[in-house]
Amino acid sequence: MKLCFSMSDAFYSPEESGSDLLLRGMFSTPPVCASLNDQAQLKAMVAFEVALAQAEATLGLIPEEAAQGIAAHAQVENLDIPALAQEARAAGNVAIPFVKRLTALIAEQDTEAARYVHWGATSQDVLDTATVLQLRNAVSYIRQDCIELEHCLAGLVIKYQDTILPGRTWLQHAVPTTFGLKAAGWLTAASDARYGLEGALQKACMLQFGGAAGTLASLQNRGLGVAECLARSLDLTLPPLPWHTLRGPLVECGSALGLLCGVMGKLARDLSLMMQTEVAELSPPGGKAQGGSSTMPHKKNPVDCAIALSIATQAPGLVSTLFSCMVQEHERGLGGWHAEWQTLPALLRLTAASVERMKHTVTCMQVLPAVMGHNLEKTHGLTMAESVSMALAVQLGKEKAHHILQELSHQATDNDQPLFDFLMKDSRITTVLSYEKISSLMNPSHYLGSSQVFCERALEAWRKRNNAECL
Repeated sequence: MKLCFSMSDAFYSPEESGSDLLLRGMFSTPPVCASLNDQAQLKAMVAFEVALAQAEATLGLIPEEAAQGIAAHAQVENLDIPALAQEARAAGNVAIPFVKRLTALIAEQDTEAARYVHWGATSQDVLDTATVLQLRNAVSYIRQDCIELEHCLAGLVIKYQDTILPGRTWLQHAVPTTFGLKAAGWLTAASDARYGLEGALQKACMLQFGGAAGTLASLQNRGLGVAECLARSLDLTLPPLPWHTLRGPLVECGSALGLLCGVMGKLARDLSLMMQTEVAELSPPGGKAQGGSSTMPHKKNPVDCAIALSIATQAPGLVSTLFSCMVQEHERGLGGWHAEWQTLPALLRLTAASVERMKHTVTCMQVLPAVMGHNLEKTHGLTMAESVSMALAVQLGKEKAHHILQELSHQATDNDQPLFDFLMKDSRITTVLSYEKISSLMNPSHYLGSSQVFCERALEAWRKRNNAECL
């Protein structure tokens, strides 16, 4: 059974009492909001109840006419959401008032069918299964955005694998690298995180159906048959046994979402640093509506990066909450299960926003290779000190060579002059290395190591995983 969620459900109207619409647009995406809002939850719960009745009719537990009546009259739009919310306060979960109201709704049209609503199931069966259905739908949007982001990153790897810029360690110039290699790192991390999320989702997409205490005693010897039919109808896997207090797969999925948020945070951190005015190797997406200031007319702020970094800060706490939810009592837990209800949807919304934001920035930002080259020259060749030191070490030994280059690097820095000039003045260097050799050693394009191979390997691994031969 496929669930469809209308984009019109994405955001509630601004007039809604207590609405968080002002922040929701920043920290979610319309498709994922539509997958997780109240209407979407009720649609998923109704889907469970309809599929349950159909499965039980197939096994002869309830009349076929009753299953047809439930399917015909279980209309989400006729359920009173504010009333359900109020009744859930006293019930402790949404399922209890939901089943009562759904039964009453069906009874208005078919009293016989109403007798068989929720037959043999428990509240957690419908709520957990609905959660899984919503999770699957929400992740499908996150996954698609991530794939599109990866395609953009792969394009950067290909285009800029020979574009040299300073490698930076501890926020200082280190040795030369390429922008393509930086992008290859982002690509690999994003692809790995997405792949992990797909695997975790596959484990989590399983039916919850155990009845009151996980035995399905209410359905006697036909419970397993109903479970098999129900799982097949909802396109979910059938676990070996009910998982009412065994929350590992859901927590693993939450962990994968948190990991993806962290990867997006890493990408946002790097991009925003490269967009700093003093660095300016990248220019953030612009336009009349994005990145401006309330007071400074000239500003073009890296808005997407700010949101992704904020989300990377929030996500670990939510993941930690899910881990805390694992400690549950006996066959049905008290409180731990309840703590998942807000946590997992929040994590899904944040992950969706993070990936979408980074996709937008990577797609629309401006790459400035000339500035990258200019920045490399700012330290007057100091990024090539290791290159000369390693060549000198062959003759003088590593420690002595390192000491000489450290001394000359300090002199070049103190005098704000090129390192090359100090190398050529020092007999300890010129008696071992020729002018031509020193010139070659000071050429950044000659000291990129295996960067191009790493780019090719990253692309090959990504293509193999995604069958993306086109790039």
